[in-house]
Amino acid sequence: MPLLCVFLGAPVTAEYLQAYLSFTGDPWASVGGIAFFAPLYGGAALLIREIAVRTGRGWSGVLLLGAAFGLAMPGVIDLAMFGADRADVAYWAQLREPTLIEPLGLSAATTLSWTVGHVMMSVGAPLALLHALAPTHRDRPLLGRVGIPLTIAAAALVAVAVHQDGQQSYGYSLSIGQAVSVLAVVAMLGVVALTGLGAPTPVRRAEKRVPAALVVLGAALLKVMIDLMPPTWIGLLFSVTCLVAAGVIIHWCAANRVWGPREIGLLGIGVVIGGILIGFMAPMPEGVSIAAKMGQSSTLLVLALLVLVCVLQRTSVRSEG
Repeated sequence: MPLLCVFLGAPVTAEYLQAYLSFTGDPWASVGGIAFFAPLYGGAALLIREIAVRTGRGWSGVLLLGAAFGLAMPGVIDLAMFGADRADVAYWAQLREPTLIEPLGLSAATTLSWTVGHVMMSVGAPLALLHALAPTHRDRPLLGRVGIPLTIAAAALVAVAVHQDGQQSYGYSLSIGQAVSVLAVVAMLGVVALTGLGAPTPVRRAEKRVPAALVVLGAALLKVMIDLMPPTWIGLLFSVTCLVAAGVIIHWCAANRVWGPREIGLLGIGVVIGGILIGFMAPMPEGVSIAAKMGQSSTLLVLALLVLVCVLQRTSVRSEG
């Protein structure tokens, strides 16, 4: 059951919260989309967790591996990183052109936004909630000798399908130089994750806890701020500043406060709530009614609040004891 929750939950947190898809509010199309994307998003999250568990990585290692996946997605899988135009997104040029780096053929702001989005929503949130809600599975492999190759194969098949769709539907193309460059950075992130930078954070004995509300609100605010930053060089600078500040604060709290499954789960549900709030504010997808969009976002918000309650109950002192 925990494996299935990550497998099916990852595409929801990755793609559905921000209510931008053309089938937003359509339950049957949404279920079909989850089934299609689960091997890619859910498979990637599970494989990253498997690597982290089997090599003794900490959460920094998980997030670095998530960044490798997050860069590979727009860089070599869906090819959005190098897409000069997209007919179904009227504001594509506004997102891309202010920070366009002509020699590389990519936009710095959108590349950062997509990569961070995958780190937070495709990998970080589902694995954080798994860690909080499934205590018997913490630090234990979930995929075996059969599960690992099957997950890799399924993820690869969907990745190829998404790649081909990007070429056929949007006219995206990828040069050999661009592919090599992206894959080199992806590999570098993977290697760094396996060094001391990806090891668990040393924890001191502490008695003080960070208030739960502060963790949730902080995570939600970070997600909202990152998504609302303008796609300009100034916006990019502020985004990087926010991310660095958040990393420093979380690292300090993990080393100097009581920091465990409760706090990790609260961070996960916090960014989920932030993503849902962005969904309420996002532009209306073409052909989607406001009732359908608001209905989906409202339903997801209620479900997220229920998950928040579950995290608090499942990680209470009594439950952990």
